[in-house]
Amino acid sequence: MHFLFFYVILYKIDAIMFLNLKRQGEIMEKESFKLPCFSLYKLKVGLASATLLFAFSQASHVFADQIGTPPSSSGIAKTEAVSSPIEAAGAEIAADTTKPVVEESTAKPGDLIDVSKNVSPVDVKESQEGNQTVRVETSTVDVTKTEVAPAKVDKAPEPITRLTENTLSGTDENGNPYTQYERVDKTTTITYTSTPPTVTKAGSADIVFVVDRSGSMGSTIDIVRANINEFVRNITKEGITARFGLATFSDEVYGRNSGSKDEDTVLTRFGSSYFTTDPAELEKALAAIRIASGGDTPETPTPALNQIISTYDWSKSSKNKKFVVLLTDAEMKEDPSIPTVADTLAALKAAGIERTVATVKAIEGIYKNFATEGRVLDIENNLADALTKGTTSWIVESVNEARYYKIIKDSYQFYLERRTTMPTSTVYHVQAPTLLAKSEQSLPKTGSSEKAVYSVVGLGLLLAGLGLGISVRKSKEQ
Repeated sequence: MHFLFFYVILYKIDAIMFLNLKRQGEIMEKESFKLPCFSLYKLKVGLASATLLFAFSQASHVFADQIGTPPSSSGIAKTEAVSSPIEAAGAEIAADTTKPVVEESTAKPGDLIDVSKNVSPVDVKESQEGNQTVRVETSTVDVTKTEVAPAKVDKAPEPITRLTENTLSGTDENGNPYTQYERVDKTTTITYTSTPPTVTKAGSADIVFVVDRSGSMGSTIDIVRANINEFVRNITKEGITARFGLATFSDEVYGRNSGSKDEDTVLTRFGSSYFTTDPAELEKALAAIRIASGGDTPETPTPALNQIISTYDWSKSSKNKKFVVLLTDAEMKEDPSIPTVADTLAALKAAGIERTVATVKAIEGIYKNFATEGRVLDIENNLADALTKGTTSWIVESVNEARYYKIIKDSYQFYLERRTTMPTSTVYHVQAPTLLAKSEQSLPKTGSSEKAVYSVVGLGLLLAGLGLGISVRKSKEQ
């Protein structure tokens, strides 16, 4: 008898609810976006009496235990029927839309960063077919979940559709027999998307060119000048704030032995500083380079490299990048009167100065260990382009790499049909359209009156919640 009591209460509340929803349509339309995230628990508290709440909570526990696992293969798969497919789907939606989300800035692969839900209004159709009254209710719910994906995925899986249905039979409070058919079609679609990497440029860069001006560079020096000038212009176009310095060398050891001053290291000043931000000033200094002798094949860049470390006024900003570009066609000389190559390399590293070497192909292997990460370029071929691409990539800092997202969309289609057979004396013969497909018009009488009441209780709450409109929950940073 207590189930009949629950049913009578639900029947009255359901009738009042739909009348009120129609009257309050305009209010609901305005207020729907202000509603909290859809929750069956909140729905029970907000819409049901204490008696109805108890009945629904008991039904929810029964039906939640019977939720089937979605098929793993693509295409349409029909699952084993549960007592109430609509209530099972409602519990599933509630579980998804109440999952905690993670701020995108701190999210890791697999973390949920956004959940949204779109609920359509409940469509109700009533008709008379012979001695049967037919009530059909339909609605749709879309739940979209966004997760951080671990990596780019080129091809998404095929959509998966799950059909859950059940038929219950019983009698209403007036003793009229009825058959109730429920169906939920759930389609899961997975897509992938990504955002481009976000980069920011370093605050500044100090770049010093250390140029070989020995006799063997006579045929190459003009190419070096042109490439350095083009590189400086390219850096400016990239929007990088940079200061440029210049030092030249030949062979100090040969100069001392021969008494020639032309072989000494030359440090170029630009006013009060060894750096300039003006490409025109650097171009003028490059044009002033005069070729010396150089004596034998190895030259002496180590004195120049050590002097720019200690003498030049490098920026002390923590965001500043320091670079030296050594341009030569000869090996580095080892002599007791000048700093060793090993000591020079250690000093450059200690000062935090990145090293690039432009030289001829015949000896580029000699400089692989000297240059940072083996950055050795061809001094005679596309030097400006190579310097621009390489140096820009070293100066530009990547803040956020490209992020990949997995978007899971669950689309639910709810269908409820109840056919009640009325006594012949009260039948009104009304011509009405057929609402079910042919295969659905002859429904088996399965289940029990007790289960039918449970289903109606749960369905009444769920459809009332669906009729409230659209509820969206977002935690993703815009």
